[in-house]
Amino acid sequence: MNPADELRILISDGGITEDAVQSITSVTTEKLRSFLNQTQSGMVVADPEKMEVLSIDESMRLSILVAQLTEGFQIDDDERLTAILESLTLECGLTVPNIARLTGLEIEDLESGLHDPASIPIEKKYALALRSSYLINAVGLARNR
Repeated sequence: MNPADELRILISDGGITEDAVQSITSVTTEKLRSFLNQTQSGMVVADPEKMEVLSIDESMRLSILVAQLTEGFQIDDDERLTAILESLTLECGLTVPNIARLTGLEIEDLESGLHDPASIPIEKKYALALRSSYLINAVGLARNR
């Protein structure tokens, strides 16, 4: 199934609204409607005169959002926590002590989050998940777009 089909399903099932998609991706109403009016083969079923073409960047943003919303929640929470911490360390260059200092978490808990998140007590895992999610969001907002 292509991203336009998947997004139409998400919208019709009430998972997200067109307004929310526009707010998240900054894709205009006209371009979003043209995207949603594509058939599986990519042919536009709306009036071709009114069709707005997505830029490569807009198409990527929509496709990434759709993939995250349709497939992303199938990832186990412990795997997701480990992936967030790995992203902070491997992609962003933060060390475990950096993350501990920024988040107020214990180095040992962060190490467990990287290697064996199932061993972390739920209260600590909750703080680890929230604070590392906040940090990965802060990093994402600071990156070049």
